Amino acid sequence: MKKRIIRVFCRQTSYTPTDEYAFVGSPPGLFIPEHDEVHISCTFTWDKPLAEALAFQWEGVTNKPVKLGRPAYGSPAEEFTPGLYVRKGITFTSRGCNNACPWCMVHRVEGPLKEIPITPGNIIQDNNFLQCSRAHQDKVFDMLRTQRNISFRGGLETDLIDDRFVEAVRGLRIGELWLACDTDAQLPAFRKACEKLVKAGFTQHQIKCYSLIGHDMEAEEQRNREIFRCGAMPFSQLERDFTETKTEYSAAWKAFERTWQRPAVAVAHMRELDGPFLGRR
Repeated sequence: MKKRIIRVFCRQTSYTPTDEYAFVGSPPGLFIPEHDEVHISCTFTWDKPLAEALAFQWEGVTNKPVKLGRPAYGSPAEEFTPGLYVRKGITFTSRGCNNACPWCMVHRVEGPLKEIPITPGNIIQDNNFLQCSRAHQDKVFDMLRTQRNISFRGGLETDLIDDRFVEAVRGLRIGELWLACDTDAQLPAFRKACEKLVKAGFTQHQIKCYSLIGHDMEAEEQRNREIFRCGAMPFSQLERDFTETKTEYSAAWKAFERTWQRPAVAVAHMRELDGPFLGRR
């Protein structure tokens, strides 16, 4: 018999499940469904005190096991169960990554890349889909032919975007392709990848790019401008330490991050700089 698991999340996000067994925060005042376990899901290390407080609260309303886990606690990332810890429509077809980028926790938590059974979904959240074997990628593309508004959300490694991948995604109903350009050293590969995607007909509305910031605002401003001019929309994220204390940044850094997280603001910013030239739309 399938376990009835209540999942409790520290905060609401666009990925949080919405079924009757999913809760955010403290136990509700009246009714919780019959269940076999309660899982407190914690993604970020700085949320661990909140997660532990929630575990204590939920232990007060159930006589069933209450378990703490997920990435902040180093829980192993094995096969993926659709709709369990992320909402339906989001899927993982691999876990881990073979890179060891110092600013990323994936290789520390999930280890080397491992292909897992493919479950249907229109949002591919793999941390490094393009490191998967060609045979695995082809199976994912076959699954995606039945999906709409497809998004590769994990951050495609730009030096692995080749003509074969571009041709494969051209035949799909793509909503978004998320790339990553976290350092200036990645810009040459990023430019080549964008050139291929733009030539294939993808627009700046579809090509998005994660951009790590938090060290040198002037240099990171120039990198974001270059990302924009290549035909992608930057989405900046302040770097966070892997500690239980959330890294704090000044108001200036937070304003800088917001400028490059909101497309309308980024477009207005680039208009001031480049006049009528606004990248490839």
